[in-house]
Order: sequence, then structure tokens, then C-alpha cells
Amino acid sequence: MHSSKREDILSAATKLFSQYGYNIVGVDLIIKESNVAKMTFYRHFPSKEALIESVLVRRNENLQASIKNDINKLTDPIIKLKTIFDWYESWIFSDDFHGCMFIKASEEFRDPTSTSRKIAQAHKDWFIGFIESILKEIGLNNTNQIAIHIMILFEGLTVRSNMNASPSKDEFKFAWRSIRNMINASLTVEA
Repeated sequence: MHSSKREDILSAATKLFSQYGYNIVGVDLIIKESNVAKMTFYRHFPSKEALIESVLVRRNENLQASIKNDINKLTDPIIKLKTIFDWYESWIFSDDFHGCMFIKASEEFRDPTSTSRKIAQAHKDWFIGFIESILKEIGLNNTNQIAIHIMILFEGLTVRSNMNASPSKDEFKFAWRSIRNMINASLTVEA
């Protein structure tokens, strides 16, 4: 069981990192926003890097749980894929959307040996694998290639929506049609 002070720190840091990125947000601001003493902060997180890693791990766990929860009782793989797409769209159009924390981590932590970068990469790898497992349920053979293309669409929509003050729902409709066309074309080729 985590202490409430630790949770306060994680919550404040997640909000700040999501909004502003990792490098620009200092420990003093996190301490102020989480309303804890400096000693309390360092008791729970010996460094800013340890906090960033904890935030990314927590974010990954929460996103996986949320996505799995949305498709848990579904049986049709196309509906599962559409539900993931709808989850993504809902997240992007939410009030607290500030872009992908994992994309930000990969941009700010360029060293491939960085633990934060590895956590971000592991999240993206999980997501591709998760999409790939649904594509296998559909009956496709080239699932890894298609999963990567779907992920590229998701990433593109995420970055574009973060850059654009008012993203368009039409872009999401077009992206979903592109995914369906890709799947249908693959089913036709494999038949």
C-alpha cells in the first residue's frame, strides 16, 4: 500500500509532466503542487529520475488496465479494435489531453540506455503487441506490419491533435476507415 503523500507526489508530477514535459518541470514545483515537504518528497523518491520512472510505470499500468477493461467482455475482434480506436479518440478529446507522455519521454530522454526511455519503448511495444493479438483473432497473417501501421496512425493522430488547438473528428473517421481498408485488403490478399 502506497502512502497518500506518495500518491500526492505521483499525481502532481503526472499532471505537470503531461502538461509541460519532464526536463522543464523542477522538483520544487512538484513539491509545491503536491503540498509535501522536501524531506517527504526525497523519502519517497530519491531523485527526479526515480519519480519520472515511477510516473511512467504508473501511466503504463493505468493505460493498459483502461484499454483492457474497455474490451474485456467483447468477442468480435473488429469491435475490439474499434473500441481501442474509440478509447484513443476519447482520450485525445478529453480536457486533460496534453499529448503522449511516452512520446515526450522518448523525445526528452534520447540516450537509449535511459530507464525512462526504456519504459516508454516498452509501453509502445506492449501496445503494438496488443493490437497484433487482436489482428491475429481477425485471422490476418502479417499482423506485426499492420499493427505497426495502426500504431503509426495512433501516434500521428496524437501528435497532430496535441499541436492543433482544435483537432477534427473527421480525421479520426478517416483514420478508422484507413484501418478498416488495410484489414480488408489484407484479408482479400490472404484469401
